[in-house]
Amino acid sequence: MIVNSPTSYYVLPSVIALGLGLSDVVEAITRPAVNARSQTSYTPVAFAIGTAPIIDSLQPLSENAVILSPSAPVLTLDYGANVAGFPYFDVTSLAGPAAQIELKYSEQFEGLNLKTGDGPWLYALGLMNSFRTETFNITTAGTTESFFIQGGQRWQTVTLLSNTSVTIASVGFKASVDIEPLDNLVGKFSSSSDVYDGLWGLGARAVQASCVEANSQPSTWEISNDGALIRGQYPGVSAKGTNYGDYTMSFSTKITRGGSGWRVAAGPNGGYGAYFVLTSDGPQLLSTDTSIVPPNSVIAGYGFSIVNFYLSSAPPLYYSNPFPISENEWYRVSTTITSSGYNISVNGTQFAFVPYTTFLPYVNAGFGGTNLITTGSWGFGPFMDQAAYVKDVEVVEQDGTVLYTNPLTSTDILQEYLVASNSYAVCLDGAKRDREIWIGDFVHTARELAASTGRYDFIQSMIEFEFLGQFTSGPAAGIVPIQDSMGSGPQFQSVYYPSQYSETDYQLFFLLTLGDYFALTSDTALLSKYWSGTKLLVEAMVNTYLEPSTGLLANSSAFWFTAQGYQNAAAPTALFAIALKQLAIVAKALDDTITASHYTTLYTNLSKAINTQLWNPSSGFYATALNDLSETSILANAFTIRALIANTTQATTAIQSLSTLFYLIGYKDSTAIGNSPTTQLSPNVQGFLLESLFIAYKQLNVTSDIVLPVLKNLLDVYWPKMLNQNEYYTGCSWEYVYANGSPGIGIFTSLCHPWGGAPTYVLTDYMLGVRRELMETGEYGWVFDPVLELAQGLGLTWVNGTVPLQGGGWIEAGWKIEGGSVTSNLEVVGALGVDVVNKIPSQV
Repeated sequence: MIVNSPTSYYVLPSVIALGLGLSDVVEAITRPAVNARSQTSYTPVAFAIGTAPIIDSLQPLSENAVILSPSAPVLTLDYGANVAGFPYFDVTSLAGPAAQIELKYSEQFEGLNLKTGDGPWLYALGLMNSFRTETFNITTAGTTESFFIQGGQRWQTVTLLSNTSVTIASVGFKASVDIEPLDNLVGKFSSSSDVYDGLWGLGARAVQASCVEANSQPSTWEISNDGALIRGQYPGVSAKGTNYGDYTMSFSTKITRGGSGWRVAAGPNGGYGAYFVLTSDGPQLLSTDTSIVPPNSVIAGYGFSIVNFYLSSAPPLYYSNPFPISENEWYRVSTTITSSGYNISVNGTQFAFVPYTTFLPYVNAGFGGTNLITTGSWGFGPFMDQAAYVKDVEVVEQDGTVLYTNPLTSTDILQEYLVASNSYAVCLDGAKRDREIWIGDFVHTARELAASTGRYDFIQSMIEFEFLGQFTSGPAAGIVPIQDSMGSGPQFQSVYYPSQYSETDYQLFFLLTLGDYFALTSDTALLSKYWSGTKLLVEAMVNTYLEPSTGLLANSSAFWFTAQGYQNAAAPTALFAIALKQLAIVAKALDDTITASHYTTLYTNLSKAINTQLWNPSSGFYATALNDLSETSILANAFTIRALIANTTQATTAIQSLSTLFYLIGYKDSTAIGNSPTTQLSPNVQGFLLESLFIAYKQLNVTSDIVLPVLKNLLDVYWPKMLNQNEYYTGCSWEYVYANGSPGIGIFTSLCHPWGGAPTYVLTDYMLGVRRELMETGEYGWVFDPVLELAQGLGLTWVNGTVPLQGGGWIEAGWKIEGGSVTSNLEVVGALGVDVVNKIPSQV
């Protein structure tokens, strides 16, 4: 193995030719087994060469090499849909002694026209590259591979920056996740509608790109006797110093390229706080923006970074170094938190005094409190394309008391700094962004997994992961992590409470996931293992958040994501009712009759409280919250329908009232949201609505003429925006959608977000019609019962598909309507003892 240029990437012998689809890599980078690179690669399906990124008239790739030159320096690559992994490219020849090549990544095409790609992501580590561009200095032919994962992208450019030419024989990504073509999945869906087939595939690809195997996402720090080698990334912040203040933090650093970066007084939620970069006087990459990171300087910023992205940071301050900082030499850097600013010295010489005054307006209490100027932890992470060693960290109080020392020479410190490899198989919020474990959003992901990949083991691992981090005592007893990091450890959970526990109803979503999982599997073995923890969480919700005077959920410490922060709200209360209704069934299966009765009573009481206080009969909807009964929301109505709190009349008028929420192509979360070019229409929220429409029809006898107009809008207008716009298409479901059909928060939007993929499981459950239902015995069982009247109303004439089974095998089913007659097929494949009740009629 040859290390080519300082510590940012590796060059291996040429092993891959340009080509379509997947190819095998003969040799992988030598690293510990936990960080071993996959032997599978994702390669582009089309390309173009020119002076700028190109979206039209791309050519299919062949095995021929491509040449980049000053007259045609930009290679545009289209992977067809989102892929993820470690970027690599193979240079077979250079016209000169060296060439600098920039790689840029984006989910949507527009990111290729931006200097920063569709990033950076500077608010969490995510065990990936925090930046969406990276530059390589190539001095020898061979395969260059990035050290970092890029978590999700359809588009890429390879740009020659230097005045020379290079020949590139291959380019792609060493896989960090296993993304199979839809035809290879255990679960399948095909119908007479190509659009619906495409919608089903969005969630199926999103979960593959966002769910990662245990130990598949390696640490972004390399530990050696020289300390931690840290490449340019969002800083990893120690979990041990969040309550320390007015200290001096010192460390030794050796810059191997560009600069070294660190934090002090950093908050526990994302490390928000003061951030500094010390740059060297070494040679600059051609892509370096010296207006942002001038050489031989100290740059001081506050917030998430020294540059703005979706979340703003303070304008950086600049200080020239009093003596040159050389690369590959050790320096001792100290930062002292004083009464008026940060005093930075190198080898005992003052380099900068940074006053607090310009940073004070940027202190954000939501990221860890109001005292983040002088109190908080420390961390390390150079800026983009930089790299440095860090070791011998020491934190000392003003009176000389040593608070912390660590040589950073042991991998034991990785969890402390949130950069450990993922020890559990987990599902992330998105493939490229929000690569954290948001348990509330997993409620959609779990059901998409069950309908498509059949990876029930991911659901099981997520359940185990959550209970591993559950608080069992103290004021947070019962609470599970809602926003955990892959790189952390359960021993540090208390550090991040309460700042990373802000969405209170995500606890309820986890309870719902437990109930959904049992409904899918009847797995008493797993749920009995965590039954005491489940009951502890339920009681935490009751004791802390159930308001005695109203019988609704309300507490000044709570923030209800599902109700825009309102207390005494319908959506979170109904969500709790849904979970309790399902968990009562689990309790009966576990022979815990006392708990089953308790949960049934709670469900009944919550239902009554909602119906007596939040139903607005004059408007015909459930109000968002008690504070204003004239406002309504999608989830206030969708969750009351799913919980079967609503009766037929209430469900009917509630669905009709959705017209007050409609805006251009879809439904706003609530009537409190205005109409504007930046109004976001959430596929997460509309996913819950989508299922509630089928429940209203099937279980509450709401007629088809009421539900079909809303279904048609969701399935024929709203979700197809993720399919029919080439510049935004990723093959995955999106995080948000603007009312004009573009990604909902612009370039920052995650376009591979499982929380937007509800059609994957809803189409399987109700259009294919194979799902689990509660039988007369009080147990869950499989039925084949497509909702044919609604299917016909949506224009479907046939559907075929397979549904994965937890223990292996699948259910294969299909139906077709011709001339009023229904033909069907049903078979259980590869599994014994699985009964499916066939409810399909012979005539419609």
